[in-house]
Amino acid sequence: MPAWAPVMAAFLVPGSGYVLLSRPMRGLVMIFWMCIFGYITFQLSSANISVIGRSSGGIAVWIISILEVYHITRRKEIGQVK
Repeated sequence: MPAWAPVMAAFLVPGSGYVLLSRPMRGLVMIFWMCIFGYITFQLSSANISVIGRSSGGIAVWIISILEVYHITRRKEIGQVK
């Protein structure tokens, strides 16, 4: 599998990069937090804010998960993680 595949999968489908890295529970946890923070920011923001802005909490967790998948992938490439 190419090194960029988990990162691209995490970008396209949230949580799937962790599945490709054999960490499916971590992917489920991140999806859970995406939903929770997305719901919280959606409920706390006013109606005149865009949908992207209203769900920015979930989007932030999604971006953090992409960065974490990239970091894990890089560490696997240089042999620091089994």
